[in-house]
Amino acid sequence: MIDLKLAALMSSKLCHDVIGPVGAINNGVELLNDESNADMRDQAMDLVSQSAGEAAARLQFYRLAFGMAGGLGADVSIRDGRTLCREFMSYGKVTLDWPDDAGAADSLSKDAVKIVCNLVAIAAGALPRGGNLVVAGDVTSDNWGFSITATGPRAGLREEITRTLLDGYDEEQLTAQNVAAQYIMALSANNGFKVAIDSIEEDKVVLSVASS
Repeated sequence: MIDLKLAALMSSKLCHDVIGPVGAINNGVELLNDESNADMRDQAMDLVSQSAGEAAARLQFYRLAFGMAGGLGADVSIRDGRTLCREFMSYGKVTLDWPDDAGAADSLSKDAVKIVCNLVAIAAGALPRGGNLVVAGDVTSDNWGFSITATGPRAGLREEITRTLLDGYDEEQLTAQNVAAQYIMALSANNGFKVAIDSIEEDKVVLSVASS
């Protein structure tokens, strides 16, 4: 029997993360249709515009991070991953600093880019009060590696995410809270990549992934 728990939980996560801005769009439309609230039209339009942009950014990001963005080709440009991460992060309280020269426009396997994007999202989740993410990366003809440094007040990883990143994919331990980390480790195991927690300090978390 094929266990579809990972796919089901990934679908649940996507829906959970998109329902917020979609609900805000619905609220904005209701305000626009309420003739008694004419003074609220500008605020309603701003709410609809921003929420629609956020929903689109999240869907585009998850299409690459979880799905088949770019079709069935084996490789994806790092530039595409960087652009989608920037758009995804632009609606939150975490600032993303991913310089254009960190990976440049080099292509990596789709699974590698998926892992980097998901690590960015996990690192952002390690900053409950906001902060800054810095992505550094290097690609050569033989090897590649990326690190994501998260700094901000009360920075830290959830215990089950930490356990997953340290111990690897474990189907029996899958939950809605650690599904992204489990997915990362499944991809890593399939490709022989190395995902690591390089550092957990006060107000700072450093994650990394490398080709070997």
